Amino acid sequence: MGICVRVSEDCRGGTPWPPLAALNVSPTVEVPRRRGGHGVPPLQCKTRAFVLLVGLLVIQACNRGGEDSHGVVVVNAPEAGEIRRVLAREGMEIVEGQPIAEIAIYAAAQRAPSAGPDQKQASAAINLQAAQAEIESARNEVVRYEVEVQRLTPLVSAGQASQGELDGQRALYERAQQRLQKAKTAAQQAQSGLVSARQQSLNSPIAAPSPVEQIVVVRASASGTVSALNTRVGDRVIAGQPLATIRAR
Repeated sequence: MGICVRVSEDCRGGTPWPPLAALNVSPTVEVPRRRGGHGVPPLQCKTRAFVLLVGLLVIQACNRGGEDSHGVVVVNAPEAGEIRRVLAREGMEIVEGQPIAEIAIYAAAQRAPSAGPDQKQASAAINLQAAQAEIESARNEVVRYEVEVQRLTPLVSAGQASQGELDGQRALYERAQQRLQKAKTAAQQAQSGLVSARQQSLNSPIAAPSPVEQIVVVRASASGTVSALNTRVGDRVIAGQPLATIRAR
């Protein structure tokens, strides 16, 4: 006695399932007989047939799932930058190494440091401040010694102070006046230097270094069909960002 299992067509697409012979499975389930000539109970026979049918379904599902997930290649951005050109489109057939997009990468230009007009202007301003501070200090010194000379002059006439003490204060007073004159001369020179540096800055401005643009070409890593394109011109991308998906042949 045997039980036959009939395999029907796929209800979703009307496609016949693979022949049982291709799956190396016998279409007939042989049911052994008991001692005494009686067969296996009907419930046990139906259970074995059901197990066989489920096994066939699992085999076919595995085969179909393998075909759907095979050959998908994702192309990522090699560098961060801006998409300058897109050279592929969805549905396009491409070969390995074919350009898909171009990414513009910007790097600041390297320039040797130099003393520009701004630095000269700053240096002239510092010199002027120092000269003005020297003028203020020398002026205070002149005033102090002048007051001391004026105080000692009548005292010397009255015999209450010595002439040597008065002469010493007069010498200090003259030295303070010389220091004040030198400070004023230095301040005038610093002022002229500052005016010259400002004029040079206006006449010869130094432009900021412009960034250098580098183009990186994104190429297909496999031959096939572009199934998805995830970027467009002007997009900012980062390194490793998916740009396209290819279904490889």
